[in-house]
Amino acid sequence: MARTLREAANYILSLPSHVQKRREWQTAIEILIGAAEGRDFMLHAWIAMKQALGKDKPAPESPKKRAKSYRIIR
Repeated sequence: MARTLREAANYILSLPSHVQKRREWQTAIEILIGAAEGRDFMLHAWIAMKQALGKDKPAPESPKKRAKSYRIIR
């Protein structure tokens, strides 16, 4: 993961243009520019980068557990 705004910008610029045009990358670019200009928080830029990087990964499958059944004894 990039440690500075410059590293994040260089990473985005190294991506193919069709990837850069995706909605999640456009959002990350806008927030990175805002953080560089002092209009946005660095945390928002970090979150936007994490979301854009994780967009292509499939969601982890959660193991389905059966709910416990209880008997009421009176």
